[in-house]
Amino acid sequence: MPEILVLELDTLADGETRKFEFEREGERLEGFVIRYQGELFAYANRCPHWNVDLDGMSDGRLFSQLSQRIFCSNHGALFVPTTGVCEFGPCRGLRLERFNWIAEGTGVRVTIPDP
Repeated sequence: MPEILVLELDTLADGETRKFEFEREGERLEGFVIRYQGELFAYANRCPHWNVDLDGMSDGRLFSQLSQRIFCSNHGALFVPTTGVCEFGPCRGLRLERFNWIAEGTGVRVTIPDP
């Protein structure tokens, strides 16, 4: 399983994200780390409804301060930051792919599981 080092996460404010790239089965994909309520969570940047980047139609934002949710700019789905579960939108009940990580310096080492 590949591992990706995502650095300088100590500077992320609550609700901010840091994206990273990884490769899976020959395809370049993105993931992101989000700080929410003081904790870090790592997810694939893929909507379970359409299998497209969550921020594909936005300016790269992945979190709504107003709703306190990760959002998909394609269809307005809202995901709980701590679980990745969709609670509103066409993929309700589905979840974002969550990645495990371990702290390393000011960042984390994210483990990308095989599909």
